[in-house]
Amino acid sequence: MLTFPVMSRRSGFTLLEICIALFIAMLMLTLAVPGVLAMLAEQRLKASFDTFDGWVRQARERSITERRTYAMVWSEEGIELRAVERRDTDPEDAEPERFLFTEGETFQLGRPSALMKEPPGEWVFWRSGLCEEAVITFAGASGSWTVHYDPLTARGTFVDSEVK
Repeated sequence: MLTFPVMSRRSGFTLLEICIALFIAMLMLTLAVPGVLAMLAEQRLKASFDTFDGWVRQARERSITERRTYAMVWSEEGIELRAVERRDTDPEDAEPERFLFTEGETFQLGRPSALMKEPPGEWVFWRSGLCEEAVITFAGASGSWTVHYDPLTARGTFVDSEVK
């Protein structure tokens, strides 16, 4: 003879059990959200450095391959990459490439080995691939960083970084 288990009247969750489960879920979310937000801000900060560093590599590569001096020139709106030495083959109406700042972002150029007190906002890359020593400071919504660029290799070394 087959017998079936008898179902008790209590086959669901009590209100107390549901409240405890919700409390644990909320506690886990409360602990996880700040970490996720910090990770996203750090990724945005790294992306800002990667984009700028790409511009530095491009300026250096152009100066070497084209065998002429290039300059990254700072303005209120952004940075222009200009050939310092003009050639007859250059188009007259050629616009320089621009790295535009987004709202709330600033990139400051420091030239520690400049001979003037307040040098112009230009960072020069010579045809040999050498560049001036530079310290670039970025500040934006996701945080800030400061990078020192070596004059021989144009590679950046982080001096400081802060995620907001």
